[in-house]
Amino acid sequence: MRPIIFLSFVLLPWSAAQAGNPAPLNGIWKLTQFSSAAPKSETGFKPDAQLFIVNGQLSGSYGCGTFKGTLEAALSTARIRIEPLPPKANVRCVFAVKGEFHNAMNAATQYTLSRTHLVLFSKQSRLIFERTGYVTPAKK
Repeated sequence: MRPIIFLSFVLLPWSAAQAGNPAPLNGIWKLTQFSSAAPKSETGFKPDAQLFIVNGQLSGSYGCGTFKGTLEAALSTARIRIEPLPPKANVRCVFAVKGEFHNAMNAATQYTLSRTHLVLFSKQSRLIFERTGYVTPAKK
């Protein structure tokens, strides 16, 4: 009887902590490194990029541009499809058109995930994201 009571006290906090955590990929991610086989821009300008993942839906920003898409991921393989969203009528944004970042995201076929980092990679590029927050999906 004592082992069962002891195990319930030991496992109860662990199970409560696990129940409150969102799915591993769900979250807010900031791009920290982007390496690609494509030619580099002459300016060396590196726009900020942020990625929001919620239940297989992607959205985010790259510089002044925004994008939306889907993510299918399992067993370290990934299929990502994102498209840039049109900017507001009074905004001119060079990152609102499909470019190197969008192509690299769409070309990603594999990923690795740790508690704080998400790495998407393909034969041509590697994108390293750092977790900046969690997203809890809404229950329907």
